[in-house]
Amino acid sequence: MSKPGKVLVLDGNEAAAKGVALARPDVVAVYPITPQSSLVEALSSMIASGELDAELMNVEGEHSVLSALQGAALAGARTYTATSGPGLAFMF
Repeated sequence: MSKPGKVLVLDGNEAAAKGVALARPDVVAVYPITPQSSLVEALSSMIASGELDAELMNVEGEHSVLSALQGAALAGARTYTATSGPGLAFMF
C-alpha cells in the first residue's frame, strides 16, 4: 500500500490557483473583480515566493487584460487570467 501524501485544505479559488500553477503560465494579467480576487492573490503569492515563475500584470481594466494577454500570446507566451461573468463581458 502506498504512503499517503500531503493533504491540503483549500477553498475553490486556492485550488484553482494550484491548477493554474501546474499549467505553468508565463504571463498572468489580472484586474481584480469579485469573486476571483482571492485566486489572483494566491497566484501573486506563488509568484512572489518563486513557486510560480510568471510575470504578473495588474492592469487598469478588463479591456487591458485581454489586450495584454493577446500581445503576450502572439509573442509566444502561455497566458492566464481570472475574471467573473461581468468581467468577461467587458473584455469583449
